[in-house]
Amino acid sequence: MRLLVIALLPVLLCNCKKTDKPAPPATTTTPPVDTPATKHPDVLANNTNQPVKPYTIGGTTPIDSFTSYLIKKGNNFCENNTYAITQYTTLRFRAVFDSSCIYTTTLPANQQDINKLFGFADCASHHQTNSARFGWNWYNGALHIHAYCYAGGTRSYKELGTVPIGKTIDCTLQVLDNTYIFVLDGKADTMQRGCTSANATGYKLLPYFGGDEPAPHDVKIKIREM
Repeated sequence: MRLLVIALLPVLLCNCKKTDKPAPPATTTTPPVDTPATKHPDVLANNTNQPVKPYTIGGTTPIDSFTSYLIKKGNNFCENNTYAITQYTTLRFRAVFDSSCIYTTTLPANQQDINKLFGFADCASHHQTNSARFGWNWYNGALHIHAYCYAGGTRSYKELGTVPIGKTIDCTLQVLDNTYIFVLDGKADTMQRGCTSANATGYKLLPYFGGDEPAPHDVKIKIREM
């Protein structure tokens, strides 16, 4: 772990200089396609790198067991943002979006920008080089969930589905050799990974608004890592 901290120190120090603003959007609004959505009920292994915590399907976890994240009006980063060093084989969490996640951007073209929910940097590098996160946006009257990744500095994203405001959603992000498996409420899809190590080595990435614009009002999201 000491060697891991030393290896990641330059990356963490540069985070104060680099923003989380994505590269300019492509000329098409159609997200890049990796593979079609499929169900993988038996592919998810237990995460031996994380402590065992209760995990109940069906939205029965008490809401007060979640951590509340606040992105204040005019900001991109959530309050008390940290870059905790992590090693994951599988990240599992539950999330709840409330009505504060309904918003209208100043520029209509930015309404499709993907906000970041939760995930991690990977390959002992900066998150705009290698990372995997769940993302979200409010678009056309619905809250859309996305897979959002960088692999070797190349950004890719894919819509995973829509979810109702106030519903507890179950999210899993599994690390394979050169692939991430994103699972939203039991439905799985894959994204390219930028390295082939056994674990995702990097730092935790907490909620972030944007995109090109900061939060137009206070935005609140609840997350419970499993």
